[in-house]
Amino acid sequence: MIWHVGGEDVHMRLPLLRSLRGLGYRVGAVGSGDGRAFAADDIPYYNYPLNRWISPFADRRSTFQLRRLIESERPDVVHAFDTKPSFLAPAAAAGLAVAVRTITGMGYVFSSQTPLAAALRPVYRQRQRQAGHESAVTIFQNQDDYDYFIRHRIVAEESAALVRSSGVDCAELLSRCPDESGRAALRARLATGNEPVVTMVARMVATKGVRQFLGAARRVRASGIAARFLLAGPLASEGKQAVRREEFEAYGDDVTYLGPCDDVPALLSVSDLFVLPTYYREGVPRVLLEAGAIGLPLITTDMPGCRDVVRHKENGLLVRPRDEASLVTAITQMLSLDESTRRRMGNASRRRVHENFELRQVAAAYAAIYDRSLSLHGVRK
Repeated sequence: MIWHVGGEDVHMRLPLLRSLRGLGYRVGAVGSGDGRAFAADDIPYYNYPLNRWISPFADRRSTFQLRRLIESERPDVVHAFDTKPSFLAPAAAAGLAVAVRTITGMGYVFSSQTPLAAALRPVYRQRQRQAGHESAVTIFQNQDDYDYFIRHRIVAEESAALVRSSGVDCAELLSRCPDESGRAALRARLATGNEPVVTMVARMVATKGVRQFLGAARRVRASGIAARFLLAGPLASEGKQAVRREEFEAYGDDVTYLGPCDDVPALLSVSDLFVLPTYYREGVPRVLLEAGAIGLPLITTDMPGCRDVVRHKENGLLVRPRDEASLVTAITQMLSLDESTRRRMGNASRRRVHENFELRQVAAAYAAIYDRSLSLHGVRK
């Protein structure tokens, strides 16, 4: 039995769990959110409490609850995703199951420039070092994070692996795109007219580059370039990092805020350019892979994970993080290209995602890691 352990968004692992089950593994999930999404696939789901913020008492409670679940259900592999679970799950699994963890980026501590974030970095490294000792394998989603952990001796090279992203099912994404008449109807509903559509999809937090997108949209349109800018994603509650509704409503003449998007492939299918000016240290942003799989040229920041997806001037453009002027230049440059050139770059995005980030490739890589780890511990899958 393979367990994937995460937070409230552990349902994002469903496609990977389905693929692993198709390879012959028994699978289950553990998270802090609603588990209804797993019921439809008949995948066992277990709930545990998880506090995303700094709280030693809450962390001890989470570890205790996880360990009770592991003792009761006896999974063979406990595979943790995300920062907090990757600290807690290996300790909870000690002596009971093989612990594997995936580092899905470096998060707030390495994204923020605040004194608090700087002060927390040594603590982060020590916590990761301890969790690394408790894990059979630590998996990284991009080369930069892998290199950082090896360079700082946080994990040993022999217990580290690189598996780029959590994978996307390209065929499934394309199957969810509307046909030509459906796209025309959606464009009409969004009132895009014949102008090129520039889209960003993200949570409404500053570190995703939302404010840079808003400012760049206004400056591009003020320069006389005809384009429609669409912004989609849920509002957030991360304190000072949250971008409030009134902020982007102030850009209403230049940017259309669509709110949470239930059908991202459909929205991407009526877009001409996808932009993600994030400066958050993610593993590999899934939405970049989705936009690439659908065949869009991409603009994103020269950040770990992002530059794994975008090859500058091949399938998109890389811009400096936190730099609105750099983003304005890139959007202007991309919109000045003729449609056939943008289409060629979009096709390059599709090829890159298909060749490097396809879900079945990721599932096979994880399967090999599980088999090797289980074999070393004398357990069959």
